[in-house]
Amino acid sequence: MVMRCTSFDVAEKAGVSQSTVSKALRDGEGVGAETRRRVLEAAAALNYRPDQRAVSLRSGLTGRIAVVILGDPDVRGAPVNSLCMDLLAHVVAAAADRDQAVLLSFQHDAGSFHASYCRDRIADGIVVIGTARNSAGWRHFARARSQGENVVCWGSPDDALPTVRCDNHAGAATAVRHLVATGRRRIVFLGPSWRRQHAHRDRRSGYVSVMNEHDLPIIEARGVSASSRETQGYGATLDLIDDDVPFDAIFAASDGLAVGALQALGRCGRRIPEDVAVVGFDGIGSASFTVPPLSTMEQDVALAGRHLVEAILLVTAEEDRSLPVVPSTLMRRASSDGSCPKTSKI
Repeated sequence: MVMRCTSFDVAEKAGVSQSTVSKALRDGEGVGAETRRRVLEAAAALNYRPDQRAVSLRSGLTGRIAVVILGDPDVRGAPVNSLCMDLLAHVVAAAADRDQAVLLSFQHDAGSFHASYCRDRIADGIVVIGTARNSAGWRHFARARSQGENVVCWGSPDDALPTVRCDNHAGAATAVRHLVATGRRRIVFLGPSWRRQHAHRDRRSGYVSVMNEHDLPIIEARGVSASSRETQGYGATLDLIDDDVPFDAIFAASDGLAVGALQALGRCGRRIPEDVAVVGFDGIGSASFTVPPLSTMEQDVALAGRHLVEAILLVTAEEDRSLPVVPSTLMRRASSDGSCPKTSKI
């Protein structure tokens, strides 16, 4: 049987007490630089690793963060929004930088909802990332928080949970000002779920504010029932054309909606951007590969990932701080600017 190296073995090799080893390894006070160096060298030589179960018992923490991807409740196995997957990667990276392990769970309906991570000492907190469509899921995690679970999120449709968000109003205003600056005057807002979704509501308010600034008409696409944002955008844009609504630009509340709009415009022979300019919002990785490449407000998902991890660690430490806002950048591409064949950042 292989014997596990203990802190007493490290203490004997370094010529110090076991309590000094514990202090030195957790950067505790009262240990001189030379003593700390000897302890670290002894621990490395013996390949010593602290017993994480014992550390957890002493600190009351597991060193783990649960990340829940909340999927579409109507489509089992539906593909997860690519923005959520990008954000997940950055959350995992940020957690690793803070020496936190990540437990990942995909949840989509009442049969899969699980939130008792803290109560069961599985993890110290929960980061929820998901679609605003899953209202039952968001209610489940809001209840869990009221019962003592540590929860922060991205994508919540309301303010029932602590949420890290992009500055959606300011980002939308930037996108619409760009369209106005390129000479567009009949700009459609494509965001059929804005009444139910906080982010889209803020993006609509940014659109409305700029249109009012320039005394331009508010034009909104009708909602279309569909299983994906792309299909929604496609159907809503076809409806605009079928109804003979005059428009020369579309500001879409998400890149998925914008991709569907591009497909519908192409099918109907509308030139992009000569006849209709299109700008989306999110900054999905495939935006630069659409035809033509899609202009979009790109959210800083790397920063969002760091903010989410920092936020859950602050909640775990019972520190009450306001959550930061994530900025966005206009990525101007050929879908809104014919003089811009390649991606450019402004």
